[in-house]
Amino acid sequence: MIRSLPLLALCAAVSFAACAEELALVGSWTLNVDRTEAIQPDNSTSRWWEGLGGNFSTSVSVGGIPVPTGSPGPAPELGTPGPPQMLRCQAFTIKKLDDGLLITYQGVGSEELRPGVYRGMRSQWSRRKLTSNYESTTRKVKRSLEVGKDGRLLMSVTINPRKGKTLRYKRVFDRA
Repeated sequence: MIRSLPLLALCAAVSFAACAEELALVGSWTLNVDRTEAIQPDNSTSRWWEGLGGNFSTSVSVGGIPVPTGSPGPAPELGTPGPPQMLRCQAFTIKKLDDGLLITYQGVGSEELRPGVYRGMRSQWSRRKLTSNYESTTRKVKRSLEVGKDGRLLMSVTINPRKGKTLRYKRVFDRA
């Protein structure tokens, strides 16, 4: 029994270290505004802060049918999706579930991801990186979250609309 005690302690330490490495994405994250502004891709028509509520026009609809408001510009398309949830938050939390991950976007909502295809979203992850993508009738969206060697999380989102220019967003988060 006494001889097996050091072996048991070694196994527990290795298991704990592997678990800690596996969970690098898990935790609470807060937006780093300065670093986010510094790494933005050159989208001629958009910036990262648009996901926080900018670049949207007001419209009036009755029963889902747009009503003319006299404002210039084209009428909004029915069912046009807004930016993904992860672009609309300043902080979020990732929790490990038995069979997946739960991402809760502060003040926006949450989503559950499972490896493979789940509810139309294809997701996969490793110790430090999560990728997911989905496709709708109006666009393709590719997302990735990756913890760098500096401990910061880099969020990359590519939105490729069926009609229009591909938009790329990058945001940097610090562990909360």
